[in-house]
Amino acid sequence: MVDAEEADLTARYERRRRIADIVDDAAKRDDAMSRLEAWLRFHPEPPQQAA
Repeated sequence: MVDAEEADLTARYERRRRIADIVDDAAKRDDAMSRLEAWLRFHPEPPQQAA
């Protein structure tokens, strides 16, 4: 019985950890997009091509 409870707790912990990782990754992408949008506001011209 104890092994089943421990397995259940471990599975719950792993699910919560994966959800937290997904949320963290989404926040990082959102932050990167916000920084890109801010940069583009101040640099509306296209970047110069390397010759």
